[in-house]
Parts: sequence; structure tokens; C-alpha cells
Amino acid sequence: MPEMKDRETGQPLAFPEAVLLTNPSDSQFKGEVDDKYQYSTENQYNQVNGWITADSEKPVGFWIITPSNEFRNGGPVKQDLTSHVGPICLS
Repeated sequence: MPEMKDRETGQPLAFPEAVLLTNPSDSQFKGEVDDKYQYSTENQYNQVNGWITADSEKPVGFWIITPSNEFRNGGPVKQDLTSHVGPICLS
């Protein structure tokens, strides 16, 4: 996943959520288009989301576990966002 600074230095496209990654910190993303809708899934598959880093001596991470889908509207095939670039948790 690209970093927030990659989005800030990228080329804006036709709608605000999309950015062409022109000089990303990880070269594998160069020339890719990043937008928030790439990180979505149907509600029925969105039960566990997490993040972990191994960049330090003591890895840090967090997990969001959804024990029930009762609070969600739109049924099991409705798509919803799962992740976002930057320090944002969509839970």
C-alpha cells in the first residue's frame, strides 16, 4: 500500500480520491493509480482487518474483529471501505 506522502506528491486525476503515483517511496508503485475504492470488499468478507509493522525491534500492530454483522446496513453483498492510506482506521 502506498504511503500518504506518495499521494501528496502524486499527480491528481479527474476525481479527488484518485492520484497517479509519480515518485512513490516504493518503486513498485510507480505509474500506479491509487484511490480509496481499491481497498473495499463486500460486507460478508469483512470480518477481520489488521495492520502490523516489523520496522522496529518491538513490532506493533492492531486488529479490528467484527463479531457480528447486525450493525451493518445494505446486506452481505454491499461493498464498504476497509483501509485508507495514512494513520486512519475505518472501523
